[in-house]
Amino acid sequence: MEKIIVIVILCSTLFSFLLNRILYKFSSTLGIHNNGKNNTEGNIIRWASTSKPTVGGIVFFIVFILAALVVFIMQGTSQEFSSDFLCMLVVVTLGFMIGLQDDAYNTNPLLKFGGQLSCGIIMVLFGVHIDLFGVPVLDYALTIFWVVGIMNSINLLDNMDGVTATVSLMIIVTTLILMRVYDVGVDPFFITLIAVSGGLVGFLILNWKPSKIYMGDTGSQFLGVLLAFIGVKYLWNIRAFDDRVVTSMQIIAPVMTFLVPILDTSFVTMARIMRRQSPFVGGKDHLAHHLTHIGVKEGFMPVLLGLVSVFSGILAIFASKYVFQWNHGFTALFSGYLVAAFIIFWFLYKRGERIGRIRERWAKRHLHAVAKKPEAAKAPQKMSS
Repeated sequence: MEKIIVIVILCSTLFSFLLNRILYKFSSTLGIHNNGKNNTEGNIIRWASTSKPTVGGIVFFIVFILAALVVFIMQGTSQEFSSDFLCMLVVVTLGFMIGLQDDAYNTNPLLKFGGQLSCGIIMVLFGVHIDLFGVPVLDYALTIFWVVGIMNSINLLDNMDGVTATVSLMIIVTTLILMRVYDVGVDPFFITLIAVSGGLVGFLILNWKPSKIYMGDTGSQFLGVLLAFIGVKYLWNIRAFDDRVVTSMQIIAPVMTFLVPILDTSFVTMARIMRRQSPFVGGKDHLAHHLTHIGVKEGFMPVLLGLVSVFSGILAIFASKYVFQWNHGFTALFSGYLVAAFIIFWFLYKRGERIGRIRERWAKRHLHAVAKKPEAAKAPQKMSS
């Protein structure tokens, strides 16, 4: 088993790195760039406004499809090649196409939302949905909300070198740990997630600051729907692995594992609504941006947010596995952890926002002063009599 894991992750990492490298070399002729301009011209507003190829998402999908083909060859039409796996193939392919369309043609937001909504509906039709309330309509609605929300959260999180890929990698690693803890075995999902993890590592080699490539909406939509899927199958429905898991833990596990994208989306949405701005317009007001303002190095940002993500997720999984007598005290303890994380990061977010505004005002004053100097030099001097 360990040999299979090592072989898959090494092959996928090497393949991802080499293919990303090749596409990076030929990106000028392929014409796949994000030129860092504003959203009105169909580009993503990023922390570093420079033109870089958005090829990462294409490589993610190729790695994913190759892994699925390997699984199909290994499993054939056996029972383990289930309808759930087919569902994952369908929704991930749709998510990839949504992102590819957006990168190429700057899709209308409503059309993009319709595609995300379709991903959630397809999962429900395949029978892959959250089982929380015991009332089908409520469970289906929560599943669709989760899928759309996570696809948008991962898309919003893609605003700084290395952040989205690292956080996504940590969420997948957490899920793989859950599968090992609950003895799921090396099934098709495990092999595919291992391959995608290798794809992310290969991409990060070229996406770490200073990055050479971006993943684009192609990558963020691919990752968003994939993570939403595994969040439903393995975290929201963690009770399927252990019937001792109570309802509160069933809610806490996915929220803790997806803590970073949930915090980022919540903060950005709240801040923009407070400023009477649309939450759906891009900007440099994300959690990572404001943490940079208070002194966190840009190159360390993916490490920090990745550690928060994997620590929170693993803590939830081990609690669900090894706390044998779950009671209201544990519910309060883990809920308190989430509330504390929200308060701490909200405080840091607002502090960084204030510092960023001060720096922006000083920069504007400096530019204004510099602009005035040539005008003063050109002004005619009075002749002394």
